Amino acid sequence: MRAPVHPSDAPQPRPAATLNWLWSGTLASVLSALALAWHGRRRHGSSVSLLNAPSHWLHGERALRANMPSWRFTFWGLLIHQLSSLWWAALYEGLIRWARPGAGPDRPVPTEPPSPVAATPVDAARPVALAAAVTLLAWFVDTRAVPPKLRPGFERRASRAGIACVYGAFGAGLLIAGLNRRHRQIPASAGKTCGRADVAPSPGAPSN
Repeated sequence: MRAPVHPSDAPQPRPAATLNWLWSGTLASVLSALALAWHGRRRHGSSVSLLNAPSHWLHGERALRANMPSWRFTFWGLLIHQLSSLWWAALYEGLIRWARPGAGPDRPVPTEPPSPVAATPVDAARPVALAAAVTLLAWFVDTRAVPPKLRPGFERRASRAGIACVYGAFGAGLLIAGLNRRHRQIPASAGKTCGRADVAPSPGAPSN
């Protein structure tokens, strides 16, 4: 008889996997957009000054100087920011599934269900490491690897500390989504039997 599989190791249905990158990408987008608005307010006196910047993909240098909210600059800037965040979130979620222990067609069937309590630190460390790696990669690609025309644009108006804050907020969004999903997958009864030996009584032993 096949042993049960821990919920965190069980393959997720396709709709759930789709919702994973939508949720993590949107959360990362919102948190980093808030950081952009905060830094733009402090540096340029306008909360939308840095949010307008990504629309330079469509509207050129004028978008990098726009400090007022507008359909032309703000809407398209936010949309480009959201789509970029979803792209990086899809990479993050793909790495999460790839790095899951035993992932692949040749995964052996476990002989006994793994302990959720023992697996929790490892499960928490994996999203942290991958969120940091994807965030650093996103920063490198956005500010160093691609031509200026394809960069987000806000790096030209933000300070180094501001850019660090923005990408830190982005990485925090990925991480919060990953840890929240891990938390929801751990059974509510996990840890309740810690320290209690579930040993079957020997034949003939008196019962209480």
